[in-house]
Amino acid sequence: MNIPKLHIQSTPGRIGLNIQKPEQTIRQHKAEQSIQQPRAEMEVRQKPGKLTIDQTNAWHNLDLKNALVRTEELVSIAKNQWMEGLARVSQEGDEMMRIENGGNPIAAQAKRNAIFDFTFQPGGNPAYDLVDIHYQPEEAQIDVQRREPIIETKKRDPEHHYKPGSVDVTMEQMPDLQIDWKV
Repeated sequence: MNIPKLHIQSTPGRIGLNIQKPEQTIRQHKAEQSIQQPRAEMEVRQKPGKLTIDQTNAWHNLDLKNALVRTEELVSIAKNQWMEGLARVSQEGDEMMRIENGGNPIAAQAKRNAIFDFTFQPGGNPAYDLVDIHYQPEEAQIDVQRREPIIETKKRDPEHHYKPGSVDVTMEQMPDLQIDWKV
């Protein structure tokens, strides 16, 4: 006995795609910018300071003195010499009073007093540290008027080019289904 057979043959469908990619370019140009900074205005006001220079000690060091100071020094020296002379005369009087003890006090005193002592002390070298300098500054008034910068910017639009892509769809193979009965 023959049994009928069912015979099925199928062919799948096949789609073909043809793709053209899109093209796009973007270029951005640099912006143009200029910056200018005007100078600030500044004004400085200051009264002159007070400068005091005292060179009295430097002049005294060089032995250059005014009459009042010179007189005071000479009076002091004269008082000291007078006191020394008074002491010397007193000592010589004591030596003469004891003449009976021997020796020759008159000759000894004459010999001592025959030596003339003249000492001259010239002034010293000038020294910078003997000059007193004092400076008292006055306060400064500073006024500043600032100026804002001038900024100018020119923007530039981007260059944009676009070519769209495409997709073409084709049926490369049609689907097919065949059914047969075979006896």
